[in-house]
Amino acid sequence: MKEFTGQELQMRVHSILAVSCAALALSSCGPSFDGPQTDDIDQFLEMELPEGIDAQDIEIQAAQNVGDEIEPVFRTRSKLSLVLEEDYAERVDTIDDRPVIKITKNKGTELPAVLFTRSEPIGDDDWKIENERLEWKLVKGSPVSLYDDPILEGSEEEKTAREAAKNKAAEEEREQKAKFAAAQKAFVGNWKASQPLMNYGSVYSRGGTQIGISFDLGPNSDGFGKGTGRVYDFNKPSVRAQSDVTYTVNENGSLATVTFLSRARNDDLPWYITEGTNFSLNSEGNVSIGGSRRWTIKMSK
Repeated sequence: MKEFTGQELQMRVHSILAVSCAALALSSCGPSFDGPQTDDIDQFLEMELPEGIDAQDIEIQAAQNVGDEIEPVFRTRSKLSLVLEEDYAERVDTIDDRPVIKITKNKGTELPAVLFTRSEPIGDDDWKIENERLEWKLVKGSPVSLYDDPILEGSEEEKTAREAAKNKAAEEEREQKAKFAAAQKAFVGNWKASQPLMNYGSVYSRGGTQIGISFDLGPNSDGFGKGTGRVYDFNKPSVRAQSDVTYTVNENGSLATVTFLSRARNDDLPWYITEGTNFSLNSEGNVSIGGSRRWTIKMSK
């Protein structure tokens, strides 16, 4: 065995220590890859991730140049944690136009993810990065801040809001019923032609005879009533024909449909009404046959 002098032994120990420190320094740095680095991926995700989600603990696991030395293109796989920056919730109901929401994930929840990117260098220290895919377990709903004036499911506010909505709906129903009843009553009475029957906007006349129409409408119940309908010589009302009619008022009380139950015909009149003919009468006395613009007449009570 070779014997070392004191000076040689000291130099050899220093050499071994230096190699050991260098190896330790390399092992502590972890693997390094060509292509974009974690800071580049982090900046990219700041723009790419949806509202309310932050990327943390990004670690590049693999990178490969799928291009060439002239035009390098790096595919990179990174693992990371996606952290919710606020509570997430989904809409479960609506109360008076306000969303009722249920919390699906709480603020601070961490979700493991894997990101695959494709990158091209821009200059010496920048990258054009594209997201190939981001694999993570999707969170139901959206950030709570994106809901307009939300109500939390199961809260005291929800109970109060439901009671208020119930009372509002009941009041609106009472008002609607009162309005409908008034509209129904407005159709009751004797409606007579204030001008002759019109055909496409011109007065209809044959042999000098112009036509008038009238409705004598009795009381109704829930928008349905009965009465008498007549067709007559506008200038000689005694020349006429009549029929029993029924009428129905629509839901908003703006229109009544008057139906002739039999034919109303007089041989001295050039115009008659067949059984089943429907007349549309609005609250202002405008009348048309079957909603058509061909035959119209103006009435008043």
